[in-house]
Amino acid sequence: MSDGPSHKGAFVPKPPTAPSRDHAGRRPGAAGRVLLALTSGPQADGWSDALRRDGFDVVCAEHGEAALRRLLAGDIDVLLSSAQLPDLHGLSLLLRVRAIDPDVSVILVSTRNDLDNAVEAMERGALRYLTRAVSDAEMLTLVNEGARIRRNARRRYHSMTVIRSVGPTGRSFGDVSSLAEAFDLALRGVYLAFQPIVSCTDRSPVAFEALMRCIEPQLPSPPALLEAAEKLGRLEDLGRRIRALAAEAIATLPPSARLFVNVHPQDLNDPDLYDPSAPLTRHAHRVTFEVTERARLDDEKAAQVQLRQLRALGYHIAIDDLGAGYAGLASVAALHPEVVKLDMSLVRGVDRNPISARIIRALTAVCSEMGICLVAEGVETVAERDALLGLGCDLLQGYLFARPTPAFVHPPMEFYPPMAMRPKAGAAEG
Repeated sequence: MSDGPSHKGAFVPKPPTAPSRDHAGRRPGAAGRVLLALTSGPQADGWSDALRRDGFDVVCAEHGEAALRRLLAGDIDVLLSSAQLPDLHGLSLLLRVRAIDPDVSVILVSTRNDLDNAVEAMERGALRYLTRAVSDAEMLTLVNEGARIRRNARRRYHSMTVIRSVGPTGRSFGDVSSLAEAFDLALRGVYLAFQPIVSCTDRSPVAFEALMRCIEPQLPSPPALLEAAEKLGRLEDLGRRIRALAAEAIATLPPSARLFVNVHPQDLNDPDLYDPSAPLTRHAHRVTFEVTERARLDDEKAAQVQLRQLRALGYHIAIDDLGAGYAGLASVAALHPEVVKLDMSLVRGVDRNPISARIIRALTAVCSEMGICLVAEGVETVAERDALLGLGCDLLQGYLFARPTPAFVHPPMEFYPPMAMRPKAGAAEG
């Protein structure tokens, strides 16, 4: 390959003539592995040599898609990339990198003084967005910082992985192909389990939440399946499968009940979600989509437009896990949901926690004033149920009433409160 810029993609630096050690005596590769995707030939050559002298292993990619494929293979500590690759803009690249590996350090290099893109890139998790020429020494300082951050993240991940792998279902995958094979099997084995959301006033279910389950032993839990989908870029496939199963289930859904279906924030970018002929869209008037409050939406304004489109089709919107994420009531103000669901961390032990009780009372009052239905999920004890009723919560969900099952189950009457304990109007304002 020539030393000049490639006309087909980012420049691939020439390999070093011989292995080297830096002045600190680090062996080649000991400092970490850097994925280099630069459009400038001289800069790519110079930085590649400098990184190797500093003890880094350097891997090169010709364009953005090649860089993403290399990231899928793992073992990359720092991505050092041009912000204007021939096939991918830097911000688009950054979003896809984060879906593959949320902890890899990303440094973007721009030939333009585009401050707006620099700010947005930093907000989306880039370590640095360079809009000026930097020396080799400055570049090495940044890359070493990125490698240090990556090592710390890997230590945290390793500790969690060890815990997760102790049980009989723990599994690690050695390569992308084996993970993809397991995911394909899991996708075929996905099914839905339904947990009722009950009204204590009506003493009956008003809705059921559809919860993903899987019979594939290699990816036996919803978090494992979601993680695999994110790593493989297969969230769209998983979301479509869940919605197809939900559409099938509506045939046996009790006539007066709604179906709550969880959507990943990335599902909002799937055109199938808005297709009037999609299986679930035909039942939109009976479906509420749950968007978790834990997951920050990448573009709030775009999300508002997308949710309006879903409402136009007949869907309702719920914010799940309220009280567990970064934004709290800001999500409610921005997204205008029909329903909010309290996170179980607030509900757990509310009968013994006056602070949680005060928060729930305030949220109940706010939702009542705004015309938003509030659901308290994670109710496991009679004491929690009764405390929530006293705080004005009528819609409850949790193991006290029923565990998720493949059929729509009505909880036995003994799990409902006595009629005298029903929430009274204005209880949340007391």
